Amino acid sequence: MKRFLFVGGVLLILFVYFGLNYSGFCFAEMRYLSNEEKIRAVFDYQNSRDTLPLDNAPDPKHVLDKSFGGYNLAHIKYKSFDEYIALYPECCSVNPGGGYEVPPTEFLDRILGYDSGDVVVINFQVRYLDEDSSLKTVENRFDNYLENCGKPR
Repeated sequence: MKRFLFVGGVLLILFVYFGLNYSGFCFAEMRYLSNEEKIRAVFDYQNSRDTLPLDNAPDPKHVLDKSFGGYNLAHIKYKSFDEYIALYPECCSVNPGGGYEVPPTEFLDRILGYDSGDVVVINFQVRYLDEDSSLKTVENRFDNYLENCGKPR
């Protein structure tokens, strides 16, 4: 009887742990992240990059910064998420539906907390200088998964 209770208790603990991971619970902070926190994490990740991959890239000969090469563009970073969201309030969403540019999540990643199951979509306005040193923008869509505690994947 004691073995049964012990094994049952261990299984119950594992079931609760894996279930919370699957649901997106962040054990490091002992809470679920809000949608704003998820969007902010993805924005900070994309904005911190030196170059951004683009689908609809401008012609390289019309870009002042010659680090542009094919699919990447050196961009002028935003000061903060607050600055960006003030300029583009409808830029971002969590799980908007309609298909994503990322592969489906894997079950093992979900139960281990490496994937929260949420997809954060940002229509990112990449800023750059054209050949006349004028500030230009080009929109690019970024779809990102997050770990349960907000680290973009």
